[in-house]
Amino acid sequence: MKKLLAKELREYWNIFRLSKQHIYLPESSLIGGKESTAMFTIAGMQQLIPYLSWKEHPLGKRLFNIQKCIRTVDIDEVGDASHCTFFEMMGNWSLGSYFKKEAVQRSREFLVDVLEFDPKKLAVTVFEGDEAAPRDNETAWYRKEIGMTDDKITYMPADNNRRSPGPVGPCGPDTEIFYRVGKTEFPSKDSNPQSDEDNWLEIRNNVFMEFYRDDTWTLTKLKNQNVDTWMGFERMLKVLQQKETVFDTDAFFPLITLIETTLGIAYKGNERRCRIIADHIRTSFFLIHNGIIPSNEGRGYVLRRLIRRMYYNFMLLKSVPEEVFDTFVWHIVKIVDDTFWEHADTKMIVTTLLKEAHQFQKTIAHGQKLLDELINAAKKKTILGKDIFKLYDTFGFPLELTKEILEEKWCTLDIKWFEQEMEAQQQRSRAWSKDMFKQGIDWANYVQGIPQTLFVWYEVLEKDGIKLLKDFEVQGQRVLIFDKTPFYAESWGQIWDRWTLILDDWTKIEVIQVQKYNGIFLHFVR
Repeated sequence: MKKLLAKELREYWNIFRLSKQHIYLPESSLIGGKESTAMFTIAGMQQLIPYLSWKEHPLGKRLFNIQKCIRTVDIDEVGDASHCTFFEMMGNWSLGSYFKKEAVQRSREFLVDVLEFDPKKLAVTVFEGDEAAPRDNETAWYRKEIGMTDDKITYMPADNNRRSPGPVGPCGPDTEIFYRVGKTEFPSKDSNPQSDEDNWLEIRNNVFMEFYRDDTWTLTKLKNQNVDTWMGFERMLKVLQQKETVFDTDAFFPLITLIETTLGIAYKGNERRCRIIADHIRTSFFLIHNGIIPSNEGRGYVLRRLIRRMYYNFMLLKSVPEEVFDTFVWHIVKIVDDTFWEHADTKMIVTTLLKEAHQFQKTIAHGQKLLDELINAAKKKTILGKDIFKLYDTFGFPLELTKEILEEKWCTLDIKWFEQEMEAQQQRSRAWSKDMFKQGIDWANYVQGIPQTLFVWYEVLEKDGIKLLKDFEVQGQRVLIFDKTPFYAESWGQIWDRWTLILDDWTKIEVIQVQKYNGIFLHFVR
């Protein structure tokens, strides 16, 4: 196997796809369009959904790129060995040019012939079939034609081996390629991704978009038989460089090294905080570069949370003077810019980062003073949850930071009380929204020109193509209006649905109440 640096892997990918008559597809913006409920681009194929269905692409039938993506659903998990908020996706597509046979051949060619993967360490999965679509014996046959043995071909159900960008739209079976990461060099004959999951790492995926699924879940054959292929860039680097995690590769190494030298600490033993800082800096860089500024709503809130989480993890590693942190930010932004050849306005990015961090530092200083008072006054060294909730809710003091300080002071937190206070606050918010709806507000001023909402009932709890028609505030309460909704609005004495709204990029928004005005559903959200 070749041991490639990030720059080299990009070159190999570009040369290989160009040799197969693919045209470079310019990356789409990280920021979702106005017509989409998606906050961010979460996959390389996101911009190609219309072309995977029926539309002809102006660049042709064979495309490829490496797409920058952001996913924030797992933001609290960042710091472990695998989660990132910013990552890159290597993709290539056939829009009716070639199908299963060539896709299977080219996938193996790039891995085995170009990157020199040992074929004895590879295994695949294919779709086992169900009542809606047949077993994918064709793909399994093509796998065997290029040398894959029966014991390394596993048939898997639709939950594992059928893909689509949404409940409605193009879809089809997929075949996934796995690499052996177990303790033994080669897998045993009975080891495969189904029976021995922990010892196999998925490295490549080919989705065969041959069907269109409508809102009744009926599948019909598409005119064009399309291929959507992806590989995770950072994951591929992890394998090629034979590292334990993506954070140990050269994609992150310069950032981790700067953290070590700035703070005079070792990465080993401080992995979690170093990973959070490195990941969040990269993501914040690209959000600011794409025109986002910190705020309390939407994308701006995501950015604010990333910067603040980065900052207090930096300070928890080691408290340093403000000028040391400022210098660190200047240097790390320059590293990110040089790594990705963005030629960004680094001065503007640094200014935005430091402004938010300095403002948050004031919040922390004030919260620290209040927390010290609570610690000094605490009996039995237990801090009441309702007091910690006040720090969290009123002053924006992070719960994680509170826990860290309490551990250092040998204090404990009554987390049950905190959770009760959190739930009580949510209940108050719901009640306030309900009362506000009854205050005689002239909603006609807010919904003028908006059509009635289509209620899609509960058998369709996910709905592709739902459009956000309006996002506004009334007396500090945020209200969303969509063209369709599965949320029941309060009526006839039945309470509204209290579910979570998950957007295309997996951003979660709590729906605290749903009311109906002249057929228009008003979603009151947190």
